[in-house]
Amino acid sequence: MWPLVVGEEIEKDYGDAILVPGAGCNPGRGTEERLNLASSIYKKKKRKVIISEGYCRKSEQLRFNELMISRWRFDPEDIIWDTLSFNTEENMLHLSQLCERLGIKSAILCTSPHHQLRCKVLLNKYWVGDFQVAKMEDSMLECKKEQVYVNRQGRQILTEYIKTGYQFIFL
Repeated sequence: MWPLVVGEEIEKDYGDAILVPGAGCNPGRGTEERLNLASSIYKKKKRKVIISEGYCRKSEQLRFNELMISRWRFDPEDIIWDTLSFNTEENMLHLSQLCERLGIKSAILCTSPHHQLRCKVLLNKYWVGDFQVAKMEDSMLECKKEQVYVNRQGRQILTEYIKTGYQFIFL
């Protein structure tokens, strides 16, 4: 999996915003691990947290906001939703557009290790500012806690390689 992992340690004062591509609105395990990472960065320096998840109904979004405040300790005024995105490419496109509208010049992308390279490729395609991909520690990996995920991980990683290759070829 190592070629897919491009995350790096982030300087405490870097970035005007934290970008979190969603992976389920329950929240899904992928979204949980991404929010674990975002929260660890947010605790060092508060900044806007933009979550891109188009599958949330309004009631789910309200419940999700409560979790983001109580569990991950984000201030309500720092939470911004992109609800137009339904896949990774749309996540990166809409996050970029939203950041441009908000005047955000630099951002930190918080996503799962297997998802980092493809997100970086796509964000490079759409983003006009500066960004870094944050490194996720193994202790934050929520998905590994579920046996179904562990059993399907090889398939998921292969899928990421194929999608990343596609993005490189068709940029």
